[in-house]
Amino acid sequence: MLILPIVNKRRVMNVEVKLKDASKIRQGVSYDDALESDIIVNREKFSDSSFKDTKSDTAPMDFIRSRSMLYPRKYLITTKEENDSSLYDVYEVAPPPKKVNDSLDGLYSKAITDMRKEIPGAEKRGRYVSFEQLGIGEHLTNEKIAQLQRIVKEENEDAWPRLFEEAGIADLSETIDFINHFECTVLSDTSIPEDSLQDTLKALSTIRTRDYKNLNRYYEMAKSNADIYMKMSYIHKIIYDKPMSLIQSKNQKAKKLVKKKDEIEY
Repeated sequence: MLILPIVNKRRVMNVEVKLKDASKIRQGVSYDDALESDIIVNREKFSDSSFKDTKSDTAPMDFIRSRSMLYPRKYLITTKEENDSSLYDVYEVAPPPKKVNDSLDGLYSKAITDMRKEIPGAEKRGRYVSFEQLGIGEHLTNEKIAQLQRIVKEENEDAWPRLFEEAGIADLSETIDFINHFECTVLSDTSIPEDSLQDTLKALSTIRTRDYKNLNRYYEMAKSNADIYMKMSYIHKIIYDKPMSLIQSKNQKAKKLVKKKDEIEY
């Protein structure tokens, strides 16, 4: 389970991140022509490719793109085997979005790897996601956002794509399109008041134990995720004139309201 820690309205929230267009189509199966923890694209397998031996964080995504370039179709992902058997589950995933940069492909690859490492029937293990470590924030500079704002304010909407391209800022709108392929859900009962977390860190700061270092790293990650999410939300607001509602609570998703009480806003 991918977990995005993020600060919002003086609380530190934990958000589950997964691909929106992925669904589990088989449970408790085992096929002769499919290994556990594999990716199968147009009948070609990640386990048989040279990509599996590379150390690149984007290797899963690179494989998927290379094998679906000519025939973009849905592909399959197998989970790990159950702890007490040789059976696994199978996901079906829609073709990936257009490539924007390696940073976003790294996020997509993390989501793929998370499904591959899933053990059916076992408690899910959380893995933190840092937008900063992925390098996503590096592409969302204030200068580029200012250019975007100027074009949207002064130019006709029909000319935006061409002008974005000419100004070298097309990746801003493409980032929003890419990130909307993810489903982000606030995990209930895991939020922490930011003041309480700060008080705990202050109390532990003098002893500098591993607990302090891990907790401080977690808090810094949550703050940087919030900063980068705020930039993406601002870009979304400039282009679409409405706030980005990528991160929602389970109740919000169930009710499908246009404006929801607990929606994360910046």
